[in-house]
Amino acid sequence: MRKIVLISLSLLAACNSPTMHFKGIDPVQVTVMESTFDLRRRDNQVLVIRTSREYAPRLSQQLGRRAEIAVEETYGCPVDRIRGDAAMMVAHLKCGKPDDLAKIANGP
Repeated sequence: MRKIVLISLSLLAACNSPTMHFKGIDPVQVTVMESTFDLRRRDNQVLVIRTSREYAPRLSQQLGRRAEIAVEETYGCPVDRIRGDAAMMVAHLKCGKPDDLAKIANGP
């Protein structure tokens, strides 16, 4: 019985653990509509972990957009892309100087 309790507590502790790339970064908790996220930023990448319980969330519907809003409002940079699933995502930011936002070239 004691082993089961210890294993259960270990699994619960791992539910909101960051990946190795984001280890040691304190999370910023943000709520957008009904979704709550823990955000951890390293350079131009943000680890997004959904901590709210929701019934059958889908990344392709509203959840991805809520995560995008949370990241953009917190860090002030537009999101270039988000990859992941409904529980954990990585957002890539497009931050830079105003003249560095678009690259324009002539020819092929």
